[in-house]
Amino acid sequence: MTLLSALLIATAFPLEAAHAEEGPTAMAESGTLRVPVQERASATREISPVADLEFSCSPSTVDRELCVSVGVPSGQEEASASASNAGAEQQPEMRRESAVRASESELACSTGQLDYAYDRFNSCLGNFPVHITETKDGKPVGTALMQVTAQMSLKQNSLTWKENIQIKYLEAAGNLTTTTFGISFAASCDKTCSMTAASPWAGEQSIRPGQTISGDVTFGVGTPNSGWNGGITTQYQMRFSQAGTIPLQPNTSWTNPQKIRCDDEVDGTAGCVYPHVKPNLELPLSKYGEAAATYLFQQQYSTHAWGTQEEPLHRLANEQAQQDNRDRTCVVAAEGTLDTPELFVRKSSTIPDDSCDEYPFAASMEGGTPGAFCNDVEFELVDGEWIYHNANPSKPWTEEAPCSRGHVPFELNRNAGGELGRLVKSQRIIDLDGYTVNITE
Repeated sequence: MTLLSALLIATAFPLEAAHAEEGPTAMAESGTLRVPVQERASATREISPVADLEFSCSPSTVDRELCVSVGVPSGQEEASASASNAGAEQQPEMRRESAVRASESELACSTGQLDYAYDRFNSCLGNFPVHITETKDGKPVGTALMQVTAQMSLKQNSLTWKENIQIKYLEAAGNLTTTTFGISFAASCDKTCSMTAASPWAGEQSIRPGQTISGDVTFGVGTPNSGWNGGITTQYQMRFSQAGTIPLQPNTSWTNPQKIRCDDEVDGTAGCVYPHVKPNLELPLSKYGEAAATYLFQQQYSTHAWGTQEEPLHRLANEQAQQDNRDRTCVVAAEGTLDTPELFVRKSSTIPDDSCDEYPFAASMEGGTPGAFCNDVEFELVDGEWIYHNANPSKPWTEEAPCSRGHVPFELNRNAGGELGRLVKSQRIIDLDGYTVNITE
């Protein structure tokens, strides 16, 4: 067992010494599970604002100047730049929001003007406004507004990936020297990542009001695991020019605030993810029965709601450590054995092929609590409702219990574990990665 898992177990146990004065909080020893209602039309995404945002003004002719600003019209650049620089050395701000997906696999972009949206394999910068203001003798004479969208798709089984860049010219107003601009774009990345194609188009691309230009940039990592130590950062630069004027050097640049991890630690393949996005294990009660009910019981009736956003589980990859956790929690005895707090006594006469299903999982850093500290629970399905009962009369339930042991038919126990194994592979969950568990109808 690792030091981290030992610490997690030590802090999770409701030791008698820690509760000598108050004692454990008793629970009602039967009741009905509250089955969550799923909002199937929406999906949760992680949101972070762009980082290291910079923009500039520079002369375009003898008496004229072009100013580029991002997110705000020209004239507010100083305040915006100060706000951006103030957070440049901090950890990227994160929040979660729901949005309707166009399809099951498509990530919906954020509606925030300077926000990236993320899932485990995708990011999208949408509605990113670029304001161009031309001045003469220090006074504005014309403006242009463009919108940048950047959609990246990492690969579960590849170290090469693409990002689509799209620039839409929304409008021009006033007395610009010309409403036609030339745009050059360059992407870059650090660590052992390099650009196979740094620009979505060759050289400078011309664009007029109402037009959209787009293309792909391509990233590649030569050595797996290169992103583990600090992660890979991607950066972007844009430059605008007008025919017959001096090109701006530089115009605007920004950084994707979240880092990419590329590894080869899952199933013998190499691939890349956004590690800050926690995968979600979804287990319907209709399919996984008593197994899913056990996990939901722990989340709803214990102060240790493992698998929620507030208390995610973390993968334990070592198989021997997993087995040690399982043996520590599930001390199994045959039906008819005298109940004791540590024993899990099978109820084979009432639960076909009864097995001990522990939660948190043995394959998690949070697993491995000795069974004497777990709430033992069994279930029955009555008129479509899951009724729970205390399965061990020698051990009253407590709200502080850090684990639950469910009496679960072995096939359901195995199938739920198989679903976790598939999630590990499909979402590239490596040792210590966090993930959530969501029980649905």
